[in-house]
Amino acid sequence: MIKHFPGEKEGIIGLFEDIKGLGRDIRKYSEAGGKVDMSRFPQDFPVLFKTYSKTWGGFLDPWIKDPKLKGIISALWGYFGLPPSKLSCFYYAIPLMGYLSEGGYYPKGRSQAISQAFVKIIKAKGGQVELSTPVEKILVKDGAAYGVVTGKGRKITGRVIVSNANAHDTFYSLVEDRTALKDYLARLEKYSISLSSFQVFLGLKKDLVKSVGLKDSEVFFEPGYDPEAGYAHALAADVENGGVGLTVYDNIYEGYSPKGKNTLNLLVLQGYDHWKKYEEDYRKGNKAEYKKEKERMADILIEKAEKALLPGLREAIEVKEIGTPLTNWRYTRNYRGAIYGWDQTLDNSGPSRLPHKTPIKNLFLSGAWTSPGHGYGAVIPSGLECFAAIMKEWA
Repeated sequence: MIKHFPGEKEGIIGLFEDIKGLGRDIRKYSEAGGKVDMSRFPQDFPVLFKTYSKTWGGFLDPWIKDPKLKGIISALWGYFGLPPSKLSCFYYAIPLMGYLSEGGYYPKGRSQAISQAFVKIIKAKGGQVELSTPVEKILVKDGAAYGVVTGKGRKITGRVIVSNANAHDTFYSLVEDRTALKDYLARLEKYSISLSSFQVFLGLKKDLVKSVGLKDSEVFFEPGYDPEAGYAHALAADVENGGVGLTVYDNIYEGYSPKGKNTLNLLVLQGYDHWKKYEEDYRKGNKAEYKKEKERMADILIEKAEKALLPGLREAIEVKEIGTPLTNWRYTRNYRGAIYGWDQTLDNSGPSRLPHKTPIKNLFLSGAWTSPGHGYGAVIPSGLECFAAIMKEWA
């Protein structure tokens, strides 16, 4: 960065020193286990003290002045679902330093292997995992949860209930008696819902990636250097003017696809409102207009990727599958097809984030809609945090 922006040298060095300092302070704070002398907080945690109430944009501004450089440093904003002006600095600075210092990783056997590993452990410990078993109701009596009712009317009771479903439906659909939840629901109403996504999965009948010479596994193509504009395009489902992300699975490991072929994914973040007009018909199975719209968007993204990254892409396509925010809702039941849970804003980060414990006794939350955040790196620790909260309650 200094080579390309020599006039920003001091700011670049200062920025990354602050990012490293923030990481050190957070680790130190975590290791203290809540036993912190708050009167010495500014001295003991200097970077955390000066940045905890800042957005990523606010963290960046004192150090970097060139708008283009700001855009380059903030290019991974899509991983976190908000632009610099809205995203809590924690959710950008810490993962960014992790990527730069340790790299990024993919699970062997694809992401499904993670789920299978959990299932193996659960069964080995005497637990059960039931697939295709939707929960219709969380049973509550005298202010305490004691079980669930499945879609087939089966009642399952337990000493504690952990909801990994989205927080919105947990309390507005699964819990029937909300008389004691007035203040809690008012808090939920203040949080904004994250973006969803639009994806195009492609199977190619030839090894186009090798013939073109593309070496990367993930590419973010943006038409400009303004993340705020990119977010506006995503929110409005404006695929014409926004960017596109390309994942090349065959560059992750050899043999991902059949020999001589490729598997690709084109992805953009996307707001849900554009798809709301198709929602009722979609749920009834009337998808003609919906299919026209998703094909239109897919064609635009394929053309973008072909021009910018993979010449000859359209002619090489053998298989095409398209996923929209409504697809996300269908498979995950996440409210508004959200892929990040609540937006990770300043009022929903760190100690302010929705806790695991809820106002209903014995009902706990785990996953992206609670602490510490979204993505593999946060929702797996979320399960551990939730377990710790349960153990503290039982003790």
